Amino acid sequence: SERFHSPADWKPTHRRHFCGQLLSVNPSIAKWLPGLFCLNERAVYLGHWDHGFFSYTAVGATNVGTVKVYFDKTLQTNLHKKSHRCKEVCLGNAVDLKKGDPMGEFRMGSTIVLIFEAPIHFNFNIFPGDKVKMGQGLGCVDHQKFVYRIDKDKSDSKTAS
Repeated sequence: SERFHSPADWKPTHRRHFCGQLLSVNPSIAKWLPGLFCLNERAVYLGHWDHGFFSYTAVGATNVGTVKVYFDKTLQTNLHKKSHRCKEVCLGNAVDLKKGDPMGEFRMGSTIVLIFEAPIHFNFNIFPGDKVKMGQGLGCVDHQKFVYRIDKDKSDSKTAS
């Protein structure tokens, strides 16, 4: 299994679970099939951080329909795609994540999509296609690292997109 961690201090307040396909998220497939990440099953966590809106999406892929999120015991993935189109759950204010906190895991690995508001002084440290190593900063806000952590059976890299 591949674990995923919180990339920043933030508070998820809602979850939207979209049943969908389980297509490959290989970068060559993603280039060929526009909207791939909107077709696949995904669990979208919406909330906020110090700089505004923050969204963290775990996207399923081929053979990876099972997504487990530690703080969300009601999430059930890999269900028949007709069971519901989109299910929204209010998480309230119970979850407060810190940078590096374990969030969950994929059965075999997949993709995380981050969408967030950032201050004008935010600078990315990576480029599309770069390998992101565990603990590496994706960008900086006032010289503080914004970290995306990955643990995968002793592997330490992942492609950024």
